[in-house]
Amino acid sequence: MKETKNKRGAPQKPENKKRTKRLPVVQLFESELINYEEAAELEGKNKSDWVRDTLNAQAKRSLKKKG
Repeated sequence: MKETKNKRGAPQKPENKKRTKRLPVVQLFESELINYEEAAELEGKNKSDWVRDTLNAQAKRSLKKKG
């Protein structure tokens, strides 16, 4: 009888949940990076989620002002 091996890594996500695009590299001062990391930790988020949520919120505000 053939045993099935568990695959390594995270389980696969459905196509509509996959993030496939990336922002180009953003250069920061060390103090900015520290502030972002601390803010993410205060909100209980990892850095990636915090940056994404913050950028999305600002984009919505900017687009709302535009009309």
